[in-house]
Amino acid sequence: MGWMTGRLPARLLDWLVPLAFGLTVTLVTPWRTSLQFGQDEGFELMKAWLVSRGHSLYGAFWNDQPPLHTQLLALLFRLFGPSAWIGRLLGLGFSMLLVAALQALVRRASNRAAALLAVVLLVSSTSFIELSVSTMLEVPAFALGLASVWSWFQWEDVGTRKWVVLSGLLFSLALQVKLTSILLLPALAAAWLVSGNACRAGWRDTSELEARDGEIRRGGTLPWRAGAWWAGATATGFGLSAALFDRVGMWSVFGRSHFSSATYQGALDWDTVFHPVDLESDLGILIPAGMGLAVGVWRRRRTALFPVVALVTAVVVHLYHRPYWSYYRIHFSIPLAWLGGLGLVEGFRVLWASFPHRSHRIPPGLVGGYLAWSTAVASAVALIPEKTLWEILRLRRTATGSEDHHVKALQAHSEDGDWIFTEDRIRAFWARRPIPPELAVIPAKRLWSGQLPSSEVRRCLDRYRPRLIFLSEASIERFRLGDYLAAHYAAVPNEPGLFRLR
Repeated sequence: MGWMTGRLPARLLDWLVPLAFGLTVTLVTPWRTSLQFGQDEGFELMKAWLVSRGHSLYGAFWNDQPPLHTQLLALLFRLFGPSAWIGRLLGLGFSMLLVAALQALVRRASNRAAALLAVVLLVSSTSFIELSVSTMLEVPAFALGLASVWSWFQWEDVGTRKWVVLSGLLFSLALQVKLTSILLLPALAAAWLVSGNACRAGWRDTSELEARDGEIRRGGTLPWRAGAWWAGATATGFGLSAALFDRVGMWSVFGRSHFSSATYQGALDWDTVFHPVDLESDLGILIPAGMGLAVGVWRRRRTALFPVVALVTAVVVHLYHRPYWSYYRIHFSIPLAWLGGLGLVEGFRVLWASFPHRSHRIPPGLVGGYLAWSTAVASAVALIPEKTLWEILRLRRTATGSEDHHVKALQAHSEDGDWIFTEDRIRAFWARRPIPPELAVIPAKRLWSGQLPSSEVRRCLDRYRPRLIFLSEASIERFRLGDYLAAHYAAVPNEPGLFRLR
């Protein structure tokens, strides 16, 4: 009983951190009423709504993302009705999972103080709160990916095969939410490569872990069976999802959308590329992370290997892959927060252990180390609270969906169930006006890769005869619809860009 009462408060804290994060986000953000948070919310909400109405996700329905999140959200829409807040609560649930997984991983690598600091750093990173309450794919994919990583390390600590299988299944689910979660694979592979020396069944205490295996060592036997079980579980989970939801031709759409030379060139023309200087907005995280990186590399700590490899992978991939979207910042924020938590705690531990307690001579290198650690602490204390508050205030100023002028106009000039065509998917969703499936998802990659010629747009309009068309002048010119609108639609007075079927 004494062990239970001694451990209960700490275990309770592990649960309270993600719960407190979720509760705080619901209290400080207008998640029920905001017109739009993340830039791709319109895509995900409209896709799920159309699927909930019986439309297949692939085939005539153009979609260049995996199916899992859309199918789950569509199920919720069938149960509770289509609403933006349903999708945002789903996203927040995945964000709480991400916070819990990061906390558990950093706690294993160091202690609860480092884990809590890592969570604080992650929450303060650019756009993380916005992504946490958005109906988008990045947070769900990486939440499942980090849960897979946590399960893998559970196998390292416990040695039970079920954790390997669970890790593989979770990773397959992450890939079926969004393929960008594959960025975690090199770090997982690195963890596997060094796990020949890491099968420490029952090594629960972090200090014991570091005392016996604090450095990365070569040698040992690779756990081939564990790797095979993980790969098999991943392939099985991915294959089952593909059998349920995939359609002929969808992988061709994926390839052309994400990896064609036309997409690459379009991203360059539009400057949707990664600029490392953009990370300066997270200076309060970068400096502690630099401390963690120095400790991990200098002392060859196994516990820092995963975030180091994950960070290097993100940098290398985004320096070369196009396009780069703003919400990809989370690919950097996760390993940076992990390293930042380690830097603030493990950096001090290393310095304290190096302090000459029985001598009056202090090595110059130690003075420099303390200055670096103090700078990391000062930057976190000075920059993080202000930045977090600014992010919250920015979200609280977002427009209200039900009161939006354009939403009201779409409702006033059409009836429930009427098809409309617009690239403003979020307003169409709030107005409860469906977009034809072939035209519901028109990201820049589809246009760059030449997968939506103007003739296809006209063919779809002839087929569905949407009651309203709501487009900007640039979109009308891009799709060459000027003559078509003049022949079949009339401009709605005092509503620029809104046309009604004659």
